[in-house]
Amino acid sequence: MRYWDHLRTTTEGPFTIIVDKSWEDMSVRDCFDESCYDIEDLENKVNDGTYEWFMLRARVLLNGAEIGEHIVGGFLYENAEEVFEDGMAEDVIYGAKCEAREWILRTKELDLEALI
Repeated sequence: MRYWDHLRTTTEGPFTIIVDKSWEDMSVRDCFDESCYDIEDLENKVNDGTYEWFMLRARVLLNGAEIGEHIVGGFLYENAEEVFEDGMAEDVIYGAKCEAREWILRTKELDLEALI
């Protein structure tokens, strides 16, 4: 089972947006080019806790029910909160909002009377 660490919760109108993180399954070595980075140094800093290596998830809830989710991996920061400073979290939140919009549009198209 995957555990998610809560980072931030906000509200926008009737929607609750939750952003959290979990450990990254991929190796640092699989995501960075050795010609640009000292991969061994990056791995050591992840392993000793100097850097956080994680996946970021954003969820959109309506009345407590999840209607949108977006997950992106490969984040490397000294502090996970930094993801809110460079626009990366906003991209993940946008993905969750897009999924929520699709859910709302599909729901509006349903003949709810026929389901009752």
